[in-house]
Amino acid sequence: MSTARDTVDFRSVFDQLPSAYLLLDAGGVVTAVNRACLERVGLPREDILGRRPAEVLPALLTAGGRLPGTSAPVRDGAGRTLFTLHRFDGPVGALADLTLRLTGVSTLEDLERVVVEEGLAVLGVDGGGIASPTGDGRWRLTGSSRFDERFRAEHALVPADSPQPVCHSARTGERVVMPDPAAAEAFAPVMREVVQRTGRPAWATLPLLLEGRPIGALAVAWSEEHHPDEAELAVLEACAAHCARALARILADREDRTATELMARTLQRSLTTRPPVHEGLQVAVRSRPAVRGAEVGGDWFDAFPTRSGGTVLVVGDVCGHDQTAAAAMGQVRSIVRGLAYDGEDRPAGLLARLDRAVAGLELDVMATAVLATVEAPTGARPGWRLRWANAGHLPPLLRRADGRVEVLGSEGDLLLGVDPAAVRRERVADLFPRDVLVLYTDGLVERRGADIDDGIGRLAAVLSGPDGQDATAWADALLSGLDEDALDDAALLVVHVDPEGAVTPAVVDVRDEFDVTLPADPRSAREARRLAQRCCHRAGLPEDVVDTAVLLTSEVVTNAVVHGRSEPRLRVRAGAGDVHVEVEDDNDRLPVLQDSDDDALSGRGLGMLRDGSTAWGVRATELGKVVWFTVSST
Repeated sequence: MSTARDTVDFRSVFDQLPSAYLLLDAGGVVTAVNRACLERVGLPREDILGRRPAEVLPALLTAGGRLPGTSAPVRDGAGRTLFTLHRFDGPVGALADLTLRLTGVSTLEDLERVVVEEGLAVLGVDGGGIASPTGDGRWRLTGSSRFDERFRAEHALVPADSPQPVCHSARTGERVVMPDPAAAEAFAPVMREVVQRTGRPAWATLPLLLEGRPIGALAVAWSEEHHPDEAELAVLEACAAHCARALARILADREDRTATELMARTLQRSLTTRPPVHEGLQVAVRSRPAVRGAEVGGDWFDAFPTRSGGTVLVVGDVCGHDQTAAAAMGQVRSIVRGLAYDGEDRPAGLLARLDRAVAGLELDVMATAVLATVEAPTGARPGWRLRWANAGHLPPLLRRADGRVEVLGSEGDLLLGVDPAAVRRERVADLFPRDVLVLYTDGLVERRGADIDDGIGRLAAVLSGPDGQDATAWADALLSGLDEDALDDAALLVVHVDPEGAVTPAVVDVRDEFDVTLPADPRSAREARRLAQRCCHRAGLPEDVVDTAVLLTSEVVTNAVVHGRSEPRLRVRAGAGDVHVEVEDDNDRLPVLQDSDDDALSGRGLGMLRDGSTAWGVRATELGKVVWFTVSST
């Protein structure tokens, strides 16, 4: 006689259970999966059966490699375990969807938005945040937008040793569970304020682990006192594990970009050296690449003396905006220097020889260039003699002392790298006190949808402005109108004939670099002291100001060499009443003033600035930092 038990289709019952279940054999292989589980994980049955969960459901595993949920053995009459029945507890489906979305994030902002603003809510918590490293030794904390805006801003950046539980988890890799305000405050007194201002009495923080090493942390909160069980924590740990993978990918990309930018910036700097020029001429140069991420391109400028006493000026543009273009530019620039230094050729002859060298050496380079020479005044010729030749480049602009702007030859000859037998023409003009010569590349005058002649006209209009500026000010004014999304690299070389004739020392200023780039050698402090002292003396500053500025300059440059991991860039600006000094390096760790620290980087050096300067500070740059100070005579 049959019973109800005999007629029950247990396979059908299993399939229709509302909870998500997996049935695993003794080897951990899935032998059955019900419909609720298929719906939650979003996979067809045939993709799961016969495989281990770690193979087919890696998105659901916790940091420890476990499936979230609870398991129970299925034994035979002898007590031997034949199967394991696993039930998924918590919002497993939401976790799977969140994990899928995390695979597509590429920036820290995307990660924070997907997890903090969207993911935590579907995981059954009432807000939270993420702690991620900033690169300068601090933690960036991003909290839910439902928290008070002012509170979030106050805690956006915290020190590495912050007592906040989320920072503790990020440092130590330990999970912290605080089910009520008392537990939270007992762990860290700062949590009393966090609980009050967020309205969340219960918190948990979970480390973001990469191969067992913490790289950040996830914080979750509940609007009521809450004791999460292990199943719930397992889901949150699984979420943290996938956040960690996404964060690790983002941090690795950031490090790669930083390394690329640093390499490119070093390359660009090495190819745009500080040009020594004749006394009586002021030279300012600017370079801005179109490719912001690479910080390198094919535009170049150069100014150097010849053995015969003249000065060579060059601005050119090698096709391309990448490191290949920069390498080609470096080759062409070196050839120009070699040909021009001890030769007697004038500009047209130099460009012709350069074109033949490019062809003969098979450089596979196409470039435009303006090459000019400047000869000092003589008894028979009061003006500076300017000679130039143009290889397919934009025409130079010349501002006369009365404000008139001349376009020096609207048509150039054939660009370099096309025909080594091309005829090169030379042009001549004389320069007088207060005249301004401008050489530039097309990135300075190109605009989307506009004719390039209109861009040259705009540049000329700026150049026709009021007199009384030096080369540096002219360069800043000419570059100020350049769009941030410029179509091409921009290089600019400005020569200003000193109003007093040949008595003012050469002044050189390079945008985003300082008056001097010093070797990464402790002996550079001596050169820095000499430069600071010379600038202060020329400005007529009192000796006590000079001595203080020299001492502080030596200290800051020494620290940059020892701790900066790069060649320090030094800028000294001395005026009638004060001297301002800036030192830049490529170490993005910002020094911190500490009263009892013998480390010169973070203690004694900044302490000296505090005690000896009128004003001082530290600011972050794209790839490092600048330490600056001002010493005033009043």
